[in-house]
Amino acid sequence: MLKAFIVRLSQDAHGPELILPASIEFRESSEDAFLSAIINYTNSSTVHFKLSPTYVLYMTCRYVLSSHYRPDISPAERTHKVIAIVNKMEVDQVDQKQKNIAGALAFWMANASELLNFIKQDRDLSRITLDAQDVLAHLVQMAFKYLVHCLQSELNNYMPAFLDDPEENNPQRPKIDDVLHTLTGAMSLLRRCRVNAALTIQLFSQLFHFINMWLFNRLVTDPDSGLCSHYWGAIIRQQLGHIEAWAEKQGLELAADCHLSRIVQATTLLTMDKYSPEDIPSINSTCFKLNSLQLHALLQNYHCAPDEPFIPTELIENVVAVAENTADELARSDGREVQLEEDPDLQLPFLLPEDGYSCDVVRNIPNGLQEFLDPLCQRGFCRLIPHPRSPGTWTIYFEGADYESHLLQDNADLAQPLRKEPEIIAVTLKKQNGMGLSIVAAKPPDGAHHQCCKATIINAFN
Repeated sequence: MLKAFIVRLSQDAHGPELILPASIEFRESSEDAFLSAIINYTNSSTVHFKLSPTYVLYMTCRYVLSSHYRPDISPAERTHKVIAIVNKMEVDQVDQKQKNIAGALAFWMANASELLNFIKQDRDLSRITLDAQDVLAHLVQMAFKYLVHCLQSELNNYMPAFLDDPEENNPQRPKIDDVLHTLTGAMSLLRRCRVNAALTIQLFSQLFHFINMWLFNRLVTDPDSGLCSHYWGAIIRQQLGHIEAWAEKQGLELAADCHLSRIVQATTLLTMDKYSPEDIPSINSTCFKLNSLQLHALLQNYHCAPDEPFIPTELIENVVAVAENTADELARSDGREVQLEEDPDLQLPFLLPEDGYSCDVVRNIPNGLQEFLDPLCQRGFCRLIPHPRSPGTWTIYFEGADYESHLLQDNADLAQPLRKEPEIIAVTLKKQNGMGLSIVAAKPPDGAHHQCCKATIINAFN
């Protein structure tokens, strides 16, 4: 009764309606062509609003759920139709979509994760799309996997830059700037595609681990290379410093600290004092991530400089013995094998983001959505219908949304004079060696009178 009164009040006052900012309608005769054009879209570089497919498909599902779509069909048929639409986002799509093209993979990983969030949160769609949700979740994971492999393959071309001898002028060898350029390109791609911050952190955790694995395994598996020396330890550590500085600027310092830790500790071991029993406690406390096999290989294969004393065998044995009772036991308690080489794959489960989705910040019709649909509208496949009396939020149908308060607040706002400028509150954060904050977005949507800023705390994965 109260809700009906509120709705009448809002309509009488020409206030907001509880409806999405826009809806979409399509001709039944062109339904397959319309959906195929959206789902099989691959030219992501021409899309201004990269999440356009997500928002179009969500509006499509809501349209099919409504009585405006074929009012003659039964509720069961309507439900079946919605399920069929969501199921069109098949896992095979990733396999067919040029799985070695980073741009296409990032584009569809972002859209699949955002669409999955929409249908999981929607109070009507969530109950009828459980199987489709599993399909979409797997699609996100497969796109993530292929994108990681794609970026690792590109990074692999420039990894010799870490072993660039400053005393040799070799213009053919890759430089550390090539590595940084690759990382910057990956970050720019993810931001353009509006990939969820949690997925971005997981992806760069994989890339940092790849750098760690590539370098560390070369130190411990090739004793004749001469890399296990103070000279090369200092060079590699200096190059890693560029990666750490880049990560800090991107808000990824905790992920870098965690996943580069073993190669960093290995280079520290190569450059620190290790010549007397007094050095043993410092070695074990500084290199606590290295297990007994790794410490033994690094110390046993160490190449002393002409003016450097040899490492005593007794010191190596004592350092290894301590690691057997600490790092080795910790690995076994975690269910991991004690092995010499770093695993090529980062042994962490893939996690779907719980929050940080675009619907939390996008308001009204995003700029670029109409342009995305224009070719289909011109062919008579569909039309986009704006709803100017909508509250402007895309979460209006989400489970747990307080619809009554939406209308009460919006109608109360009608009687209040509009503020010309938002209130500005200054917040000062004192930064010391990184804060673990990643600024995901700090630019207001076009036409908005407030700033939308989201900070995500980065969790270091062990």
